[in-house]
Amino acid sequence: MFKEVFEKLIGYEGGYVFDEDDPGGETYKGISRKNFPKWEGWVFVDGVKGKQDFPTVLKSNEFLQSAVKLFYKVEFWDKMNCGIMPPKLAEEMFESSVNCGKERATVFLQTALNVLNNNEKHYKNIHSDGKFGNVTLSTLKVCLDKVEEKLLFNLLNFLQASFYLELMLNNEVKEKYIGWFNRIEIIK
Repeated sequence: MFKEVFEKLIGYEGGYVFDEDDPGGETYKGISRKNFPKWEGWVFVDGVKGKQDFPTVLKSNEFLQSAVKLFYKVEFWDKMNCGIMPPKLAEEMFESSVNCGKERATVFLQTALNVLNNNEKHYKNIHSDGKFGNVTLSTLKVCLDKVEEKLLFNLLNFLQASFYLELMLNNEVKEKYIGWFNRIEIIK
């Protein structure tokens, strides 16, 4: 399942970008040099900068493409426990953690879990601390026994969309990232 979700994500992330308005700075396929300066792919990227076919040459390098895929698997898919979630929820948590950060995506999940507990009739509220540990994971399992996955999925997307809106309303420069809303999905 990771392969399919990864391919969809890479469609959003693009290639080599150095956007001065992006707090992540220089990125390759969404991997920010500022946030992940020790990522092994930067060595190759730096080695071909200044060449005539840069950044096109990056696409055809198998080492670099494998490094990208491994990075996303280890840094996001595995750390967010996506491999043990139902498919649509795994896809959402993976994508959201990549674009909004693991901590914020976890807060989205924890917030949604607290809203869906029916005033603590199904389970107790948990701390929305952004730490995806055993409490969040066990609460998620109980929640999915009580509500449909699509309800949780939709609520996570509403929270993500609300985050984007808040960013754009508080900083007009962020409006150029209106494409973020293409990541928002609702299941009917």
